[in-house]
Amino acid sequence: MEDAEAAARVRPAPYGSISEWIKINPMQTGFYRVRYPDDELALLRAPISNRVLPPADRLGLQNDAFALTRAGHTPATEFLSIAQAYTNETDASVCADLAANLGSVDTLLWNEPFYPAFQGFVRGVFRPIGDRIGWGPRPNEGHLDVLLRSTVLYQLGESGDEATLTEAAARFREYAQDPSNVRADIRGVVSSLAARRGDRSTYDRIWELRNEASLEEEKGRLLIAICHFEQREITQETLDRSLSNRVRVHEAITVIASVASTRQGRDMAWEFLKSNWDELDRRYGEGGFGLMRLVSIVSGFTTEEQREDVERFFTEHPVPSADRTVRQALERIRLNAAWLDRNRSEVAEWLAADRG
Repeated sequence: MEDAEAAARVRPAPYGSISEWIKINPMQTGFYRVRYPDDELALLRAPISNRVLPPADRLGLQNDAFALTRAGHTPATEFLSIAQAYTNETDASVCADLAANLGSVDTLLWNEPFYPAFQGFVRGVFRPIGDRIGWGPRPNEGHLDVLLRSTVLYQLGESGDEATLTEAAARFREYAQDPSNVRADIRGVVSSLAARRGDRSTYDRIWELRNEASLEEEKGRLLIAICHFEQREITQETLDRSLSNRVRVHEAITVIASVASTRQGRDMAWEFLKSNWDELDRRYGEGGFGLMRLVSIVSGFTTEEQREDVERFFTEHPVPSADRTVRQALERIRLNAAWLDRNRSEVAEWLAADRG
């Protein structure tokens, strides 16, 4: 006991004390994950929320929690519970990593009946941050503040925040009149979120803007936005255009993969890949890297039926240059299904209680 008390006296202040909370692996200098007992993890929510812990530790806590639940060592609700503590986050790197981890959970829940509740949860985490950082630059703002803004606004829009989507649509109308009306650092967010609620006229205008753009960076942002429309007929047209002369050969993979990264487009992109496999194999088969990226679009599938479909297709259409990627994708689908089996009921109950 005396040794423990002595350790508490010499421990740097940001890392708590035995009588309150303790953060193990200060500044994440050790190469290991930390699993806390439930009560100890709950105590760490306060120093995350009030940012007593430095950014490296705030990032590490949620990243460890996510990795442990992804590996099946802890329930998903443990990660979601700690994620709730980040509503006051100000660090771009912490926010980006949290957004990526919540995004990984998001894709696993796309087909679940409680998915809207999960979207509401995500909005609850990021809305306070979005309210603080806003859409416009602030005095003495640095590049990390710019990155934080784009991360948070995009996350809000992707989770269906109506105010964010409405503002993005309004700013896109200004951008469509003259691109200089919208700052370059939020153009990608504005165009992608505007596409989510956009109609045929928005779709056509984004293609026009892409053709008019002189910078490759701008063309790339607009091409990604084109893949975010939610209407099935527009999504199918985008996939069809990926193999036309409207899209350069090296960009077709980006289009198919980007469509596959959306809720409405994942299954459609897979069906498109199967239907056009001969052409895709002809274009990209020898290089390997292109086919590896295309094969990877199935990694988000979550059912045994989908895994069997993928395995059957690549058994009938061998891909020697991407054989390892195929095996990894099949294993990822199996892990996704197992994760859902372990967590589905508990997450549904947790979200229902949290939203209630």
